[in-house]
Amino acid sequence: MSRLGRRVKTKWAKLVMVIPIAAIGIGIWLLVSLRPEVGIEVDDRAPDFSLERLDTGDPVSLSDFRGKVVLLLFWQSTCPDCRRAMPYFQELLSKYRDRGLVILGVCLDHEPEAALEYLRSGGYGIIPLWGSYERAMGIVELYEVPLVPHVILIDRKGIIRFRGTFPEIPSAEEVERWL
Repeated sequence: MSRLGRRVKTKWAKLVMVIPIAAIGIGIWLLVSLRPEVGIEVDDRAPDFSLERLDTGDPVSLSDFRGKVVLLLFWQSTCPDCRRAMPYFQELLSKYRDRGLVILGVCLDHEPEAALEYLRSGGYGIIPLWGSYERAMGIVELYEVPLVPHVILIDRKGIIRFRGTFPEIPSAEEVERWL
């Protein structure tokens, strides 16, 4: 083979190697640039946080539930609207738990025992999160929760799809859309 032929062949070989590497780089750039920003509004990526389970003391992070649809519920056992809304949330959980719905309830009670008793007596299956009143209030501040009960629907990829304060809560159809 002539020198010219070898040079052409070498250039093609280099080009063939560069194209896949460039394509991978462009793909990564697209994934990163198209990924929603972390924030608290609908279509934002939900900020991660950690608290402890009120019933067991085990640590729990929002990111532990990636791949599931999460209803993040801010509530207090002495709140009349929370008490009105809780049966509805339990109904959603009973209906959709097997399809990947989880309800994380950030408890804003000063007395965690009263909150646990309320959940047990009502047969509510939400995962109660607390840690301390101050830590729970830190999550309230992180998500800028105006009043309780406040609910945030987060899809399987961690994107906020609904947020509202009672009586504005997601319908069963809204939840089902993201399952």
